[in-house]
Amino acid sequence: MGGCCLLGLLLLLGPRIVLILIWLFTNWYDAFNSYLIAFLGWLFLPYTSMAWMYVYFQNDGQIEGGYLVLLILAVLFDIGVFGGSHKARRKE
Repeated sequence: MGGCCLLGLLLLLGPRIVLILIWLFTNWYDAFNSYLIAFLGWLFLPYTSMAWMYVYFQNDGQIEGGYLVLLILAVLFDIGVFGGSHKARRKE
């Protein structure tokens, strides 16, 4: 497996592993209204899910100022990870 593929795999799986560990050892999943939303966040928007949990517990779920910037960056990063992997597959 090439270095680029390994990096892509780590970027895709890394945050999901972190979210599983968070779910097993903390109460941070209380930040979501349901397990379905938490699962969908884990599946499609892992960086955004981690950012939302941080905002929820650090700022009582109030999305303002730097917390809004953090969430926007997390969404953009999630989109970039999926867009980058799609672009790499199209090159091959």
